[in-house]
Parts: sequence; structure tokens; C-alpha cells
Amino acid sequence: MKNWGIWKQENEYKKLFYSGIINGIGNRFTQVALLALIYQITHSAFAIGLLFLIRLLPFLLMAPLGGALADRMSKKYILISVEVFRIPIILLLTLVNEPHQLWIIYVSSFGLALGEAIYAPTRKATIPALVRKDHLLHVNAIEQIIMGLVLIIGSTTGGVISYLFGMDTAFILNAITFVISALFLSSLNPPAHPNVSKSLVSSSPKVSYKIFFKSPVLLVFLFICFTMPIANGIDNVLISIYALDVFQMGDLGVGLIYGCLGLGFVLSSFFSDRMSGKLVPITVIFIAIEGIGHLFLSVSPTFFLALCSVVFITLAGGMSNISFDTLVMKTIPHNRQGTFFGLTEMITNVTLGIFIAVGGLLLEVFEPRVLGGIVGLLYIGFTIIYAIMFKQINFLKEKRNLHHLLIKKTEIKSRKAKSR
Repeated sequence: MKNWGIWKQENEYKKLFYSGIINGIGNRFTQVALLALIYQITHSAFAIGLLFLIRLLPFLLMAPLGGALADRMSKKYILISVEVFRIPIILLLTLVNEPHQLWIIYVSSFGLALGEAIYAPTRKATIPALVRKDHLLHVNAIEQIIMGLVLIIGSTTGGVISYLFGMDTAFILNAITFVISALFLSSLNPPAHPNVSKSLVSSSPKVSYKIFFKSPVLLVFLFICFTMPIANGIDNVLISIYALDVFQMGDLGVGLIYGCLGLGFVLSSFFSDRMSGKLVPITVIFIAIEGIGHLFLSVSPTFFLALCSVVFITLAGGMSNISFDTLVMKTIPHNRQGTFFGLTEMITNVTLGIFIAVGGLLLEVFEPRVLGGIVGLLYIGFTIIYAIMFKQINFLKEKRNLHHLLIKKTEIKSRKAKSR
């Protein structure tokens, strides 16, 4: 498999890879245990909903700042600092035993989400800084394996650990994963980029935002980052409902569905070897195929066929993620990727959080299968819009214009600053 051949060559990325798996599995331990803890001490669905709202706010406030910091400071030390920052915050959760201590959960959850809002765009911007440009597609495919393994191992093991050893054990293990992740990150030696202008690196993020919203290709990227979470948010709610209500499979069904979600992401990495350089059509086609998968899921007569549909959905979703992330990384200059990923993390997470809530409300109106069909059509409808938008863009020309605009705007701002 070519992806693993590339992985063996990218020694620095290996450290980020191990860090990501360990960090992600630990976070899943906490996610599973935290929901169980809140329900155990409150028996309130509102308390759980409030948790998701609190976790949403840091992405709105801090993701753009975190991305901008990644362009101006050492990505390595930002990642390590965030991991260390989260260790005492996660251990606070071990103090919670009574309903009146619910505020500790919310404060801790806010702090953890704050760290993730800085960590996520920084980590994503670190990938193209570590690997060769012609290896990006394969490395992004390996990133889907991380997502899949985290879903499969983290979600299932987290539930088992919480059940057998208690929720405090899950939180302590998550703290240990942060320590191990930080140790892997401490050995990173990211290569310098000597061709990057110092003035460009030190310029205000406002310069980048102005350029981003003037660039046709980046506007398409931002539009995709805004619209895809609309469908994703609704189908996030639906996935559990299929297991619990449609097929009456209980918690076992939920676990199996999440395992199949992870399996699809892992499989997408293997199929990515067959991708050509046509990243735009691959992105668009596989989003449409993901929509078709949701249509199949909405009419699946048995739980086994539903599980097959879930694997198919995330296989297609993983393929579109790989091609889209590679397209973005190859289009945006290295020294502005942190700022862009910070902006997209904010847009994606806020939109996703809102439409998870909307999905819950829509289930009060529509039957799950009907809503699943609507979601499938929504994916396909978005695909048509994306295809039309991409058709209007000359990528080589826009990439060149974007680079020149960033340099020009930064130099103007730098001259103004010196004249003062």
C-alpha cells in the first residue's frame, strides 16, 4: 500500500501521527464518560445539551486566534502547550460527585474545548509544514485512519473502561494520553521554509482575511466548510436514532454503528491509492456518493444493511475529505494555512453544533427515515452547487493571484508601519 510507504518516509509526520491517535482516543474516553457522568448526577437532557453549547463557544471565540498564532509562532510549541494545559483541566473532572458540582464539568469542558480550538487548526497547518507536497494526498489519507481508529477504539473502549473501572479512570487515562502526546510532539523537528517572507509571517491576520474573502477559490472552500456541516449535523443525530428507534438495537446498535463509521474512514485510506491528480472532481463526486449512501440508509430493511450503508457513507466521506484537504493545502501558502484553518474550524464547528440541535428538532416533525432521505438529497444538492462554483475557477491562475495578493498587501502594510 503506497500510503504506508509514504508514511515510512515521513519521519517527522510519524510523530504527529502517533500523537494524534493517542490524543484522539483519550479524548473519546472523556467524551463517553462525561456524557454518562452528567446523566448520572442530573438525569437531565437539558444539562447534556448545555454541555454541547458550552463546548461550541470556544471554537467561535478562539479557533481564528489559534490559527493565526500557528502562522506567527512555533506550531510545535503551541501543540505541546495545549496538551500540557489540558492535563490539570481534565483531572478536575475527577472531583465531581454531586449535582451541585455540575459547574466543574462545564468549566472543565469549556477549558478542554478552548484547547481543542487552538490545537485543531495548528495541527492541520503542521501537516503541510512537515511533509513533501507530493505526499500530501497520501498523508491526508492516513489522517482518515486516525479518525477511524479513534472512533472504533476510543468510543468502544471508553464505554467499557467507564463501566468496569469508573468514569474517573477514563479521565485519568485521558490525562496520561495528553502527556504521551506531548512527548511525541516534543521530538518534532519541523523544517524551516526559507522562502517565506518575514513580513508576511508577522503581518496581521486581518490582511489574510481580506484576501481570503476576495479570492474566488477560497470563497468556494469556505462555502463548502459552511454547508457540509449542515448535512453532517443532522446525520450525526440520525445515526444513533437509526440504532435506537428504527431498528430497536439499543446501546449495542449505537456501538456497532460507530464502529462502522470508523471502519469506513479507515477503508477510505486504502482506496485513496487509486486517486489521480483530479482533486476537484473527486471531492465533488464522493460528496454526491455520500448522499446516495444516506438514501440507501434511509430505506435499509435490516440492521445489517444499515451497517453496510454506514460503512459506505464514511468511505465516501473519507475520500472526499482526503481530496478536499489536499486541495486546500496545495492552494494556500504555508504561512497562511494556520489562519485559514482557524477560520474553517470556527465555521465548521459552530455550524455543526447548530445543526445537531436543528436535527433534534426536525426529528420531532419528520420520521427518521424521511429525514434521512432529505439529508441524502441535501448532500446531492450541495454537490451540484459545488460543481457549478468549481467550474468557474481556474485553479492555477487563482493560486498564483492569491500568493501575489498576500505578498503585496503585507508589503504595503509593512511600509505603512515603518513610516510611522
